Amino acid sequence: MTDSSDSQNSTKNARDPVRWYLKSMSGRRGPGFLSLLALLFIGLKLTGHIDWSWVWVLSPLWVKASFVLLMIAAAVSLKKKMGGKPSGET
Repeated sequence: MTDSSDSQNSTKNARDPVRWYLKSMSGRRGPGFLSLLALLFIGLKLTGHIDWSWVWVLSPLWVKASFVLLMIAAAVSLKKKMGGKPSGET
């Protein structure tokens, strides 16, 4: 009985990339690579070791944010393409 529910969950997650991403991130602890890289760049900038623009110093955070926005856009696009109704409609 649990095998069929597991296969249904995996099928549901395959159709919703945002849910899959959030579920895959739920078991992780601590900051990720891009967050640590951003902290390193900020520290180097504040101590004067690099003379980069703040846009480049904060670029690891922009990459992370753009990935999340891309996943949300993909989920919305897939939902529209598959004919899904908004959650408030019956």
